[in-house]
Amino acid sequence: MFKPVHIVYAARLALLLGSVTVAVLTLGPFQGAESHFGLTDKEAHALAFGGLLAVSFLAFPRMRRNDLAIAALVLGAAIEVAQSFTGRDGNVADWLADAFGIVVVHGASLIEGARKLARDKGQLTFGQIVKLDRRRQQRRDVTALEPQLTGALSFAERASRRFPARQSGALIR
Repeated sequence: MFKPVHIVYAARLALLLGSVTVAVLTLGPFQGAESHFGLTDKEAHALAFGGLLAVSFLAFPRMRRNDLAIAALVLGAAIEVAQSFTGRDGNVADWLADAFGIVVVHGASLIEGARKLARDKGQLTFGQIVKLDRRRQQRRDVTALEPQLTGALSFAERASRRFPARQSGALIR
């Protein structure tokens, strides 16, 4: 049976193969190979890193897109530094071309988030949406070693004190 997790596995394999291909083409003796495809050096950098970022969005669906974009930028910078040690020309202009491809793909992914927000909460203001966001709610300060209460408490009693019931009106069993 075909499941979404199979797409994730295929994307991870494609990301691995794509990363190895980009590393070999950028660090090996293949300078000017992009001209065989009718691309300039900067276009090839933008396409390569934008493509790697797009595939990484599929390969790691639980990771934040910002973190994946930052990782792609760091990878681009690392390759430019490594090029200076392999006899090739590592320069900032190539890294900026990498960044352009990354920004284009990341921007397109943010559009989908804005579309979902418009579908689900289109009538609310941004301030109301932020208040509804569970990730931004205040958390209770937790100390590593809380003082022991007198008398032995069961695990359920300790857990109910540490994690109080939600106030959302949900049915608690």
